[in-house]
Amino acid sequence: MDAPDTAATALHALRTRVSELSQTLWPARDPHELMDTVAEAESLKTAVDALVLEVVAELEATDGVKPAGWASTADFMTTTAGGHHGCGKATVRLAQRVAEPVFAPIAEAMADGWLSSVKAQVVERAVDALPHNPDLRARAVAHLLGEAKRLDATDLKKAGRHLAAVVDPDGEERRAEKQLEREERAAHHSRHLSLTGDGAGGAWIKGRCTAEDAALIKSTLMPLAAPVPAGEPVCLPPTCREPGCRHDGRDPRDHGARMLDALVEACRRLQGAEVLPTDHGATPRITLLMHHDDLADGIGTALTETGEEISAGALRRLCCDADVIPAVLGSNSEVLDVGRTQRLVTAAIWKALVARDRHCRFPGCTRPPIMCHAHHVEHWLDGGATSLANLLLLCGHHHRLIHTGPWQITQRADGSYDFEPPPRLVRSATAGCRPPPRGS
Repeated sequence: MDAPDTAATALHALRTRVSELSQTLWPARDPHELMDTVAEAESLKTAVDALVLEVVAELEATDGVKPAGWASTADFMTTTAGGHHGCGKATVRLAQRVAEPVFAPIAEAMADGWLSSVKAQVVERAVDALPHNPDLRARAVAHLLGEAKRLDATDLKKAGRHLAAVVDPDGEERRAEKQLEREERAAHHSRHLSLTGDGAGGAWIKGRCTAEDAALIKSTLMPLAAPVPAGEPVCLPPTCREPGCRHDGRDPRDHGARMLDALVEACRRLQGAEVLPTDHGATPRITLLMHHDDLADGIGTALTETGEEISAGALRRLCCDADVIPAVLGSNSEVLDVGRTQRLVTAAIWKALVARDRHCRFPGCTRPPIMCHAHHVEHWLDGGATSLANLLLLCGHHHRLIHTGPWQITQRADGSYDFEPPPRLVRSATAGCRPPPRGS
């Protein structure tokens, strides 16, 4: 006798088909197919999440789980999904919200397979923080869904905070600053550093610090942690496949090893400097990005070149103890004045570039400026000027990527950039739920 035709049996059949794909010999498949497979799998997961929300909304509305012994739909979802405490409650909340007309486009985007549940929750919570004006909220949902097509969940959350700042700038600024100050105080009180022997000839380093402290440490270590070439390539063929080969000319250390070596080197240099404990010696230079009005009023937050967000209080402390380079911005984030420590135009252009771009401009990448290069949109050999208008920040990986193929970078009227990949990459980049790299 055949099983009844239900949604559960249909999903079971789909899961069985997916399980059969695990027998695929993936090493024999083309990389483009592998990327297409991942993209389609992510799109399928998103569509299934949308289906789950519809069913969960019905279970919550009818208390459908209670006859089976569950105390709530949230408990049922937490157990069924196998997630952390509270994840079921978040699912129920999202299921209820996307059933409302204002939030319905979120459910539609998930059903289409391109808006992940993580991004959906970010959009819902950002819009829920706005005033209860249906028209305003509907426009906010549409705006954030448009941003979700090009931003990851982390940057989408930042866009959501900015949306609240536009609607209620004074209130949002006060709330954000108070929250950051509370977090900084908590981090300061729980600060610690320990070095514990591991019993195997080494030691474990463990600690926690404030974002202010992290900015000082990273700005000191990152220059010392830059990759150092290991020598000219000598392998035959040049692309040696031996794991850990040191003959390709690259630094064999990974980022973590370089940072640890940088910490040791910094300590050696400090010992060699023979400075007294009461003397600051040569302090690190930190670039702080801030708006002119905030600087004048002594409020708001600043962003460091290494990516940390610093409160006004921490900013004032840094100005006392470090060589700080202020990059002052106007109301439209245009560069009004760029501090510099030497009379070199290239240094000023770099600081202006950091103030404008904030991080790598390749779509989806947020590596901080200290890990980036200044890339000429129009190559210098082709007549491109070394000017702010012709430069953008690209991290080392994406800088190399841009120069290995005929990528086309064009600037829009609003100052953002379109990244057009080479034809051979277009098919994989546009597959499934992932849009091609375009807007920066």
